[in-house]
Amino acid sequence: MNTKIQFFARSAKLGSALKRFHSERADLILTLFEGEALSGVALEADQLTGGMISRRIEVDGFESKINRVRVIDSDLSVPGLDHVILVGLGKRSKLTIDGLRQAMSAAFEYARDTARSASIVFPLIDVDLRGLTIQDFAQCLAEHATLIDYEKSHRKTREVEDDPTPAHLSSLTVLTSRWAMGSANRGLNVGKLLGEATCRARDMVNEPADVMTPMRLAAIARGIAKDSNGLIKCKALRKAKIKELGMGGLLAVSKASINEPVFIELTYTPAGYVEGSLQVIGLVGKGVTFDTGGVSIKDADGMRDMKCDMAGAAAVLQTMSLLSQLKPNVKVVAVVAASENLLDRQAFLPGAIVTSMSGLTVEIDNTDAEGRLTLMDALHYVQTVSGATRIIDIATLTGDVETALGNLVSGIYGNNTTFTREFLRAAKNAGESMHELPLSEEYRSENRGRMADLTNSADGPGSVVAALFLSEFIQPGTVWVHADIGATAYRRTARGIDAEGATGVCVRTLARMLQEYR
Repeated sequence: MNTKIQFFARSAKLGSALKRFHSERADLILTLFEGEALSGVALEADQLTGGMISRRIEVDGFESKINRVRVIDSDLSVPGLDHVILVGLGKRSKLTIDGLRQAMSAAFEYARDTARSASIVFPLIDVDLRGLTIQDFAQCLAEHATLIDYEKSHRKTREVEDDPTPAHLSSLTVLTSRWAMGSANRGLNVGKLLGEATCRARDMVNEPADVMTPMRLAAIARGIAKDSNGLIKCKALRKAKIKELGMGGLLAVSKASINEPVFIELTYTPAGYVEGSLQVIGLVGKGVTFDTGGVSIKDADGMRDMKCDMAGAAAVLQTMSLLSQLKPNVKVVAVVAASENLLDRQAFLPGAIVTSMSGLTVEIDNTDAEGRLTLMDALHYVQTVSGATRIIDIATLTGDVETALGNLVSGIYGNNTTFTREFLRAAKNAGESMHELPLSEEYRSENRGRMADLTNSADGPGSVVAALFLSEFIQPGTVWVHADIGATAYRRTARGIDAEGATGVCVRTLARMLQEYR
């Protein structure tokens, strides 16, 4: 992660704010509404530049439709000003929060790729959107700037002409009124935290699988606990303890790997917590650090990005890394059954029967349906050992979810309407696209095994039957949400705030949800 941006909130006039940049100069982002004359800070900027902005709009044309962006070179006569970046918001009456987010994404993308900005000044404007506060606006700015600025920790040793080294932001200064300074600073601070945690999750997924092994996941978890000022405790259970606990699914999946499985548990306990006085939230992340498909082997293209099969684990671990600073008033336990799914003569085979930690038996019909095997043990553990009564699991579980929703929307399942809506509301507030799919009981019988209680590869709609399989390990009275991020965790081409590679999906949603527990 190469992004290290400083964020500031100022109540100064535009000219005074720009003078702070002296010789290095800054780029000014101005948001404009369609059909409206320049006003507010945009008018101030036009006057400051001697009418340059209005002249460029008149001569070159600029329609302030949503997501339209134009970069104007200044004549360098204004101290501290380099470029002006115009961003269209469309008609004021039709602007939505999602539209505002898209416009911010486009603005920062142009700042990075066209203006190659180092420092940006962004005046906050009153967009009169229900549910959007100054703090929310500032938080979105900090998140989007951080996510756009992300660069993978690659091993490239030379620069290629058609692939130049990306520009990076050094600072973002938000201009607002004096009375809103506190709110703006709080928003910037939280946005920076969430953006950087998402980028750390991206880094984890983007690492080669021979680096990001199960033991490396455990080391990251230990580091999170070490940096938490005593609020988070870590356990990393090795193979002998996993056997003792009867985690047959995790043991089966890991059979062909020279890297032993590790079962990771992180526990956040708020200050003053009295055992039994608060709900316990359980976060479960799929942690298959590389998935060949095993004996039911994937083809070469399908295997190419399978280092991303631990994206759920990355999301829950990096969410936990935020809790010592966000300090929600709820106990949170995150678990990851970390393993590889490789192939050699030791590999588990189709037709094998494994016994889960819960005691239910599972017939292996497809060794490439390994995620539900590791998750079934993790789900049972987080309820019976960790004591969680409200569970969210995040998993790159199926490719079929892309058939239903494409690669921009995550599929959500739940067994409790209120809790599911709570999760979806957090996703909407975080700007992550998710959609509830039906946990249709009509398909439950598809998971019945011929030689065991269950099969791990049922007929029927793949994402639905996989979710129903997991639901078999949810105890009566436990509230549960399952997020299938099989299509949204990794991209082969960049799109908006999502870089090429890992997206870090769900970190911001989980953080938003946990922030509601005060």
